[in-house]
Amino acid sequence: MKKTGGKHFQRPLPTLNLVLILGVLCSMPTIGQTAEDAGNAHAKITFEEHVLPILKARCVKCHAGAEPSQGLRLTTRRDVLRGGESGPAMRIGAAESSLVWEKLASNEMPKDGPPLSAEEKGVIRSWINDGAASVNSAEDESNEPHDSAGQQLNDHWAFRPPVRPQVPTVTRGDRVRNPVDAFVIAALETKGLSLSEEASREVILRRASFDLIGLPPSPDEVRGFLADQGDLAYERQIDRLLNSPHYGERWGRHWLDVAGYADSAGVLSEDRPLPTAFRYRDYVIRSFNIDKPYDRFLQEQIAGDELTDYWTAYEQLDRLPDEVIEAVTATGYLRCAPDSSRPDFSTIKNADAQYFYPTINDTLQIVSSSTMGLTLQCARCHSHKFDPIPQTEYYRLQSVFMTAYRPKQWIPQMDRKLLAASASQIRSADEHNGKLDSEIARLNNEQASVRTEFQQKLLNDRLASIPELIKADVQNALGKSADQRTPVEMYLAEKFQAFLQPDEQTLDKVLPETFVEYRAAVEQHAVAIAEQERQRIAFDELRALYDQTGPVVTPLLRRGDALTPGPPVEPGVLTALATPIRFEWFPPAAEAKTSGRRLAFARWLTQPDHPLTARVMVNRIWQHHFGVGIVSTPEDFGTLGSLPSHPELLDWLAREFVESGWSIKHIHRLIMTSSTYRQRSHIDQVTQGRSRELDPENRLLWRQRMQRIDAEPLRDAILCAAGLLDRTMFGHPVPVARRADGEVTIADGQNDRRRSVYTQILRGNPLTMLQAHDQPVMETNCTRRTRSTVSTQALTLLNSDATIAWSTAFSQRILQEAPDSPIAYAAIVAWSRDATQEELALLNDFVTEQQMRYVSNGESPETSRSKALADLCHMLLASNEFVYVD
Repeated sequence: MKKTGGKHFQRPLPTLNLVLILGVLCSMPTIGQTAEDAGNAHAKITFEEHVLPILKARCVKCHAGAEPSQGLRLTTRRDVLRGGESGPAMRIGAAESSLVWEKLASNEMPKDGPPLSAEEKGVIRSWINDGAASVNSAEDESNEPHDSAGQQLNDHWAFRPPVRPQVPTVTRGDRVRNPVDAFVIAALETKGLSLSEEASREVILRRASFDLIGLPPSPDEVRGFLADQGDLAYERQIDRLLNSPHYGERWGRHWLDVAGYADSAGVLSEDRPLPTAFRYRDYVIRSFNIDKPYDRFLQEQIAGDELTDYWTAYEQLDRLPDEVIEAVTATGYLRCAPDSSRPDFSTIKNADAQYFYPTINDTLQIVSSSTMGLTLQCARCHSHKFDPIPQTEYYRLQSVFMTAYRPKQWIPQMDRKLLAASASQIRSADEHNGKLDSEIARLNNEQASVRTEFQQKLLNDRLASIPELIKADVQNALGKSADQRTPVEMYLAEKFQAFLQPDEQTLDKVLPETFVEYRAAVEQHAVAIAEQERQRIAFDELRALYDQTGPVVTPLLRRGDALTPGPPVEPGVLTALATPIRFEWFPPAAEAKTSGRRLAFARWLTQPDHPLTARVMVNRIWQHHFGVGIVSTPEDFGTLGSLPSHPELLDWLAREFVESGWSIKHIHRLIMTSSTYRQRSHIDQVTQGRSRELDPENRLLWRQRMQRIDAEPLRDAILCAAGLLDRTMFGHPVPVARRADGEVTIADGQNDRRRSVYTQILRGNPLTMLQAHDQPVMETNCTRRTRSTVSTQALTLLNSDATIAWSTAFSQRILQEAPDSPIAYAAIVAWSRDATQEELALLNDFVTEQQMRYVSNGESPETSRSKALADLCHMLLASNEFVYVD
């Protein structure tokens, strides 16, 4: 997994350089200050009046001027906050965790002179703890990076809007099926290279099927495609796959990676499951299936509540429209970052710094890397070292979301939710449910009366069975408390109490067994209660993001530390991006339910000529079809990211994407119907040797890339081959559980046959089979998965109890569907092609040898045959041709 960060900020440990700086700071001569002066200063200590004189006497000899020692200048409050090469020496309001105070208080500094006096220490400590005040109110603002910093490198190729280039003319025009080929072939011809030959029809169909729906083609689909000799046979297959409901499951999973989706909160060891997160997952799948325009897709996820005017609909309409519910559900995108906040966190000191800001920071990282392909998180603690992103602009972008998050008024994550209903619907439901509750209470009271009646009847019957000689004594004994009973009464109570005064659990069992009428009354009551409960109205809970009302301030955090807040910033965007339409936001009316900040940002982001939005998405689509994007660093289109292998093609695709109405399926069709996509991955050694010499990484695409199937499609393909795949869509995730041996599997009693996209994703307990095959652990998000080749993958396929069971089911399937040729049928199911005669001979020999082994161990011929076929199926599922897509 390519991770773009994911670790929450911690104050850096002191380094040697800073220790040396502090030694210089503390080793210079002190100046006099009376106790009276210090006492007066404590009332309002400022940098210029009280701290600066100490620093001038001790420090400015080395820490002033154009080239101060260790990069640390100490002539202004801003300089102290900015720090030097080793970072800040002070945290505002927290002297005890400020490095400068630690060294001064312990007398570690100065090394070559007397320690600071108690009065001098008190001045510095009080100044820090009281907010590090300055006489000059503009001091805070002066540390703010200039807005012009964002314009210094706006000539970077990715920061300018894409322009549709002229489609090139190439020598090998016979290989050009659409403009994609023209651009690729033109780049190849500059190196004297060419496309490889087209792959076989079986290979292309399997490749397309896994690419679009994450499942292999069935034997009937393979044979149908081979039999269709029409000119558009392949195009018809692409349309069939794009129209499959399973398309959304496959491509939804790609988006869920970059969104950082998981079914648990993360951060804390409990890794709390999130019972309603799945609704965002289902939204993503539906959106891909209907080919929702990508600009609308982003707008809904960033500001669905504002886009559809949720609060007006909530307050004024009788029923909340489906499109509003859909858009509000989409804001679950902004709830994907790890967040384990609970109501009791409000009692934790600095909870905003420890828990809430990390969630906000992760959210900004998810938004920036998934939609703009930028490492925005690098500008959180200081201005970006490589891209023209000032630190101020990081916090301006954070301010866009701050009206919803509000770290000082944080809503615990389980309480941050909306109902899929209008206020009118909720009121009607409350009234309706209140009537149900009253009727249920009446039924329960009625049943309690019936129970009391039969309980008394049981008591009378049992009392009548006691001999008259002792009946009165027994009643007297039971009527007294234990400490008032005589020894005889204690004996009688012990003997008859359980008989005459049974507990409720005993009555639950005895009354229905003793009285038929009572049993009938209980059953009738249960039916009546169930009928009432069936009429209860309940609304889905939506794990959404929405604004809170009231003023909010977004401070620039010095060094990214919430304990060192700087000047406030207003909502804004990255000025280095040359967008034709500027970001515009105006404060709403005081009574407004939402700020409109997120909607303003979403519209800025999805304007047709945004430099990054379309480029990043078409690059991601290309990446999943070819294994590597045109820009091989999909999370970083900045100056440190890789240059595009085909820059003109990237811009052409970006413009085509926008002008097609932001249709993702349109881009699929262009790419997958090209000759470039249909190439072979294997070519002759001579051609391959020359091509590798000129383009060793195949960046120009002189052949297709063979790719290992991702974790989820691999598991799904095994279930599909076994004939077990449950294709039910949507709904609650299938729970997972850790077994005693440490393996994480589908929990006992749960449906282990559903597609893997519906399997519960716990950040701390990922499904072992999926994790072994590089399913990412969602620390933040994943912009590109790794594809490792390690022994645990083969061992999982060979030794997993689940794989062994699926292999047995696979063998039963081939015997049922092709009893006359099960081995040949197993090959086409696993490989999506017919086995060659040589391969069939090898497979038959394997089955014969395995069968003989089982017979020699005392198994019957029929059982031996079945087990041998199961072994064959197991080997096919573990074979390279099954696990890889050519």
